[in-house]
Amino acid sequence: MVLLQDKKRAVFYLVFGVFYLFLVVYGYGAVRVLLSSTVKKRLYWILTLIPFFIGTPLRYMGLSLGTKWDAYLTGLLFAITTGLLLVSALLLLEDLYRLGVFLKKKVLQVLGKDQPMNIDRRRFLSATAVSVGALPFSSLLIGMGARNKYTLHTYELTFDRLPKVFDGYTIIQISDLHLGSFSSLEEFQPGLDLVNEQEADLLLFTGDMVNNQSAEALPYIQALADLKAKDGKYAVLGNHDYGTYNRDFSDEMVDEDVQKLLEIQTQMGFKTLNNESALIQRQDAYFNLVGVENWGTGRFLKAGDLTKATAAIDTSVFTLLMSHDPSHWEAEVVGFEKKIDLCLSGHTHGFQFGVEIAGYKWSPSQYRYPQWAGMYEQNERLINVNRGFGYLGYPGRFGIWPEITRIRLKSS
Repeated sequence: MVLLQDKKRAVFYLVFGVFYLFLVVYGYGAVRVLLSSTVKKRLYWILTLIPFFIGTPLRYMGLSLGTKWDAYLTGLLFAITTGLLLVSALLLLEDLYRLGVFLKKKVLQVLGKDQPMNIDRRRFLSATAVSVGALPFSSLLIGMGARNKYTLHTYELTFDRLPKVFDGYTIIQISDLHLGSFSSLEEFQPGLDLVNEQEADLLLFTGDMVNNQSAEALPYIQALADLKAKDGKYAVLGNHDYGTYNRDFSDEMVDEDVQKLLEIQTQMGFKTLNNESALIQRQDAYFNLVGVENWGTGRFLKAGDLTKATAAIDTSVFTLLMSHDPSHWEAEVVGFEKKIDLCLSGHTHGFQFGVEIAGYKWSPSQYRYPQWAGMYEQNERLINVNRGFGYLGYPGRFGIWPEITRIRLKSS
């Protein structure tokens, strides 16, 4: 099994390397047309090749320059690749056009209807391609400096099944901490401070504490333990919390690592609900809090068991579900026999890239997840998809900032 994974890994890096170098060489066609200076042309090769020849071998061999520098190198390579993809796409369209014109000319020559060829538009298109490619490139670079721009999203939600005593009740949701991506506590302490400033009645964490293994959370146990909520802190597991993304883990090590993470979350003060429910009580009233293990469509783990998790709940009162992956909501939750009034999810990160301006929002995430960021309603049921607290892969965010969700419950 390990040998097969190593072969797949080698093939992936080989294919990526060939594809990346093709983009570099092909994209140079636009740079060569626009730049007359030899020095500037050399800068192009330096900018595109040095990150590749440093970062790719390190990644393949599993070596590290340290969390911080690994993140910057990955982000730079990702930004360059994205920019080159757009530049190459536009150049390819032009080259296809030129090929069509060339073939047309040859056909006309055969028919004795030769026409002059005038397709000298390369400089204009090269300028357009470079400009288009520079937009995501510069955005992604800027986003690396804004990945810790913590943003509070506030909602006031009214439910007829919520007991009166919970009117005004404040729930704080955080999700997708991905502690393995941070180089130090100082990097995200402002976000934790913002959480505590909300003086939550209930603090809910909806999965992905780590990236690959529980050890990533060890340096931050006390920092997370310092988060406060009057009625406690609850959590569920996300797809990254099961150790399955660590290719060095055997099946036995995966199981052990999950148990270690559960112990760590307990030390942090979180009660993890693995297909379980709890009662959140005030005076003589209560509502149901349900938590399921990860359940996602496609290749993602489907360990969540909604039937088991809700076996002991009182179906006459307000029920809140924590389920990491929002695809679970449409697949099972909306039509579930026991009404789930509100579901809290995360997982998508909003792809860490997009636009949110004056009520308009767009992200590539929406082409994968119908519910990808914010609040959605269907069949008198609500879901909130948190944009995530941390980051994964690309070490940045642009337009889709790290989120802390504040929900104020109202009883009707």
